[in-house]
Amino acid sequence: MSEKEKTTVATEPTDDKFTEKHQTLWQFIKFFLFSQLAGFVELVSFAILGKVLPPVLPDDFDFFVFHYTNEKGLCTGAFVAFFVSAVLAEIVSFLANRKATFNANNNIVKSAIEYAVLVLFVICMKTWIVTVLTPLVESITTIGLLIEWIPKLASMALAFAIIFPMNKFVIMKHTD
Repeated sequence: MSEKEKTTVATEPTDDKFTEKHQTLWQFIKFFLFSQLAGFVELVSFAILGKVLPPVLPDDFDFFVFHYTNEKGLCTGAFVAFFVSAVLAEIVSFLANRKATFNANNNIVKSAIEYAVLVLFVICMKTWIVTVLTPLVESITTIGLLIEWIPKLASMALAFAIIFPMNKFVIMKHTD
């Protein structure tokens, strides 16, 4: 191959860039990274609210599937801290992922409503899971930090597994 042919081959633009060829993988990577930002917001707000609210709201919170009772080491303050921290994280996630990850150009109002319904379900599921996992973790260990954080982190991982495919295939669509 001549020097000119080598140069031409080396400088020709390729149509199959990694990010275009592996769009879903690239979206998953970006979603994961933005989820770390949302997760940071959730963890920091949970840490702050989790220290401030339980002493202020120490009563049991027992509604629907949410059984935040002192008997389980939980209370209304814990419920509010958990719920508010999850809502804050989902707001960050929606704003960051809509354009940056999925390049969504569908109706933002419709997308926001669909996302709100999804995260309301997910947040309720996460909030409920804590009432199931906390006593389970307490039966294994007496380390308060583990009892508090294992259920929180497990619920966050489950939310990630549900929200990514729903965003990609249902809520945050890019229409041509």
